Amino acid sequence: MKRLFITISLVFLVFILTGCGTPQGVSRSEDFNEPDIKQEFCGVHLNYQYCKCAFHGDFCEDIGMSSKEASKYVEEQYNNWLEKEKQSFGSSCVAANGYIEDDTCNYCDQGYKATKDSCVPGEPEQVAELPEGPYNNDCSLKQEEFDRDWKKYSDIDDAIPAEDRSYEAKQALTVYETMIGKLMETFEIQRDIEIEEQMQSSLNEYRQALVQNQKTNLLKAFWRLSWVTYSTIKSGVTAGKSYGNLMTSAGNAVQSVGSGLKTFQAVIPANSDLAIDKSQLSGKAMSVGAKTALEGVESLGDPVKVAVRFVKSAADVTLPSANITEAEINILRQQQIDKGVVDQVLLSSQAANAERQARLTALEQEIKSLESQISEWETKEKERVSSSLVDSCKKLTGENNSASQNSVE
Repeated sequence: MKRLFITISLVFLVFILTGCGTPQGVSRSEDFNEPDIKQEFCGVHLNYQYCKCAFHGDFCEDIGMSSKEASKYVEEQYNNWLEKEKQSFGSSCVAANGYIEDDTCNYCDQGYKATKDSCVPGEPEQVAELPEGPYNNDCSLKQEEFDRDWKKYSDIDDAIPAEDRSYEAKQALTVYETMIGKLMETFEIQRDIEIEEQMQSSLNEYRQALVQNQKTNLLKAFWRLSWVTYSTIKSGVTAGKSYGNLMTSAGNAVQSVGSGLKTFQAVIPANSDLAIDKSQLSGKAMSVGAKTALEGVESLGDPVKVAVRFVKSAADVTLPSANITEAEINILRQQQIDKGVVDQVLLSSQAANAERQARLTALEQEIKSLESQISEWETKEKERVSSSLVDSCKKLTGENNSASQNSVE
């Protein structure tokens, strides 16, 4: 009889202990395991130098702190991060039909729903599935993922017509369009500066050949200058305009040179490597997107190489005969050297390049300003996208979340 009483008592005790150890309706419990500060925080979420200084006294000079100051800083940063981890753990617990008790998540069994501090009979509220996006369970954004991928949720997309984009994305595109115009102007100025410098070099060769009575060399230099001058004029390029006076004075002075110039002008094509079809670039940002438009500008190539290649192309042209008499050389020398025509052309060419260089400097500043404006509008677009994503998520899950919250409270 005594043995029977003991057996019954043990069974009853086990029942009581079991009932006390597992709350009603709880299927399982999961503790929040506090991450190790050295293993899971230092070097992962905080620069390792602060931790090295705090725990070992290393790198203190690099971060400008004493070991004590670093220790306090590391602890503060760890506690802030730890609090966010706990909040995330709690959000996941509630979303999975559980409740938090002393840093432990108690998950409710089937047929029970979670309240603030227990599991009660009744089917849990169905939680709407989160929409596609960088979301946490509470519709807040996973910041690292959002920072990386935000543009794919934004209107900064060449596939979206300009008129259908958000105000912020439209403004960024408008600034891009202005900047592309500035970039094209920059290309043309850099190209023209190089052409002008190449022509100045050829002009000095021409002067030397004329002074030293080197008939073949002076004519080659003159025809090269002529070819470049008339080609730039026909292509609508500003470089080389200063040299028109050199051609005019020579043509009027020497019959054979004048005939050669007429031949040149007749065979020079209307277009050349210098001709840029701006209609293929202007307005591109608004019609096909900033990326495509920028690629169009890049396709123009290196402006200096374009200029050098163009000037060198004059060497491949069939030049007029170097048939010029000593008397004609003397006339050219008198007309172009003694009367200062060559000096005037050179000074005019140098002044034109100085103006271009000044404009180029101004353009660089304008482009930097436009890049800053683009960055500002893209930041505003990112903020708009962030708010829009959160609002959309809350609208899709709002009714169920509100109902769940009401039942918890």
